[in-house]
Amino acid sequence: MSAAPWSRAKLSAAAVPAVYAEQWTLAENRTTCALLAPELGEVVSPGAPRRAAFSGGWAVAYDTPTIRSAFGIAGTGALASGPTYAWPDSIRYADGSTATYGPEGGEPNANQLAYLTIRGQSCLYNVWSRLGTPHLLSLIESLRFVVVR
Repeated sequence: MSAAPWSRAKLSAAAVPAVYAEQWTLAENRTTCALLAPELGEVVSPGAPRRAAFSGGWAVAYDTPTIRSAFGIAGTGALASGPTYAWPDSIRYADGSTATYGPEGGEPNANQLAYLTIRGQSCLYNVWSRLGTPHLLSLIESLRFVVVR
């Protein structure tokens, strides 16, 4: 098992787009759902971040010039311990966290969606990409906790 991406050094709030801290600060679940964001770089370079609505939680979506909500991340209002869809693929990390993922609706060319259960966090995280499975996996690999004051 590999180390969880979020077990690496935390990002400062200044190292991620301001919309992350803005959305997380407004979220009902901020005390049980730490802020995660991708490191800036190639994985996020095709998109522009914006706020996205997720009931009870927080979300940031990225739009490309041709695709609205091309990819993003959400700390949902759902509990990680609750029932979830059984995706066809999964990754288990050394810290006990998991990422399960697959095509939405079972359609091979559909939006790729992942559910992340992260050790020490109560919420279910959603990560999605309309840019394909390799992009989704790179996005997950780039996720880090963010220090928010």
